[in-house]
Amino acid sequence: MIVVLADDLTGAAELGGIALHYNLDIEINMSVNPRSNANFLIISTDTRAMPKEKAGVEAAKATAKAMKLKPKMIFKKIDSVLRGHILPEINAQLKQLNLHKALLVPANPALGRTLTNGMYYINGQPIHESGFSKDPEFAIKSSRVADMLHAHDEPLYVISNQEPLPESGIIVGEAQTTDDLNRWASQIDTDTLIAGAAGFFSALLDKMNLEPRTSIESEDTIFGKPALFVCGTAFGKSVEAIKSIKKKGGPVSYMPKEIIASSNPADSYYQQWSDEVVSLLAAKGKAIIAIDEKTTKDIDLSTADLREKTAQAVEYILEKVYVRELLVEGGSTASTIIKKLQFNRFFPIKELMPGVIRMSVEGKDDFYLTLKPGSYDWPAHIWKF
Repeated sequence: MIVVLADDLTGAAELGGIALHYNLDIEINMSVNPRSNANFLIISTDTRAMPKEKAGVEAAKATAKAMKLKPKMIFKKIDSVLRGHILPEINAQLKQLNLHKALLVPANPALGRTLTNGMYYINGQPIHESGFSKDPEFAIKSSRVADMLHAHDEPLYVISNQEPLPESGIIVGEAQTTDDLNRWASQIDTDTLIAGAAGFFSALLDKMNLEPRTSIESEDTIFGKPALFVCGTAFGKSVEAIKSIKKKGGPVSYMPKEIIASSNPADSYYQQWSDEVVSLLAAKGKAIIAIDEKTTKDIDLSTADLREKTAQAVEYILEKVYVRELLVEGGSTASTIIKKLQFNRFFPIKELMPGVIRMSVEGKDDFYLTLKPGSYDWPAHIWKF
C-alpha cells in the first residue's frame, strides 16, 4: 500500500488523478480508513485550513494512524507554492516516524513552477510578483524559499540535485525541469520523509515500475445535468470567465450581499438564494454560484466565513433539487462543502486535466464530484454555458 497525506482536498484529488494512470485501486478519504482495501490510499487532513499549532498535531495523528497500515511508502503532499503550515507539519511527522531527515520537492516545472538558487518562479517571474501575492490566506510576499516556508529559527537546506544530501534536517530540492524531478526521485530512501507536489509524486510513481492502466479515457467528459458549479477562488481566470457568462445572460447567481454582510444570516436569505439557483438549474440544466468581489468591499469578513456560507447554500440547494454533477473550485471551499454534506470517501474516475479530477462519492448513486485547485485551469469545454 502507498499512503498519501495531503494537506487539502484538491491536492488529494490531484494525486488521485495521477494514480489513475496506473493499475491501482485508489481511495480518497477525509480520515485514515483502517479497513481500506485500496493499495493507494489518499488522506485529506485539511490541515492547510487549520491554525498552525493544530495543523502539526493533526498531521502527527494522521501519520500515526497511517503507520498502522504498514504502507510501503508514506508521501506528504503539500502545495506546490508552499502555502500552508508546511514546516510545523513536517517536523511533527518526522517525530512521529522517528526520522531525522525530510526531502521536500515542491516545484512543478510542467506548470511553470520552478525553484532555483533558493528562489521560486512562476513562468520565469518571481512568485511574489504574481497573483499569489494576493492570496487571501497565504499571501506570498517574498520569492525566497526560506521566507515562503517561514524558516526563521530552524536550519533549512535548499540545494540542487547535484549537491550531496545532508544527513539530517529538512531539505528543499530545487528543480527547473522534469529531469530534475526524476533525479530527486532516484535519491529517496526509507530513512527520509518524502514530501512535495504533484510533479515530484508523478516522478516517484514512474520510478516504482507500476503496471500502467490500459483503459484511460481521452475524450472530453460530457457532464450530466443538472450540474452545479461552485467557484471558491479569487484567481482571475475563473472570476473573469464567470463575469463574462453572467454578462451574456448565463446561469450565474452571486451570493447576496445580505448573506455576505451578516455574521448570522437569516434562513430566509438562504432560502431565497437557493430558490434562485434551483430555478436556474431547472431552466438551463446548469448553474454557477460565486462571490462578486464588488459586494465584499468595505465589509469586515474572513475567507473562512465566506466558505461556510457557500457550503450552507450548497446544502440548501441539494436538499431542494437533484444535482448529478457538483464541480467545485478551490481546495478550502471544497473541503468545507464536503464536511457540510458529510461526504467522506471518494473514488477518482478521470483526470480531465492536471489537477482537475472527477470522482464518485461513496453512498451517492449517479452523483459525481469534480474538484480543482483555485490556481489551476479548467478544461476549455467546462465554460460552455
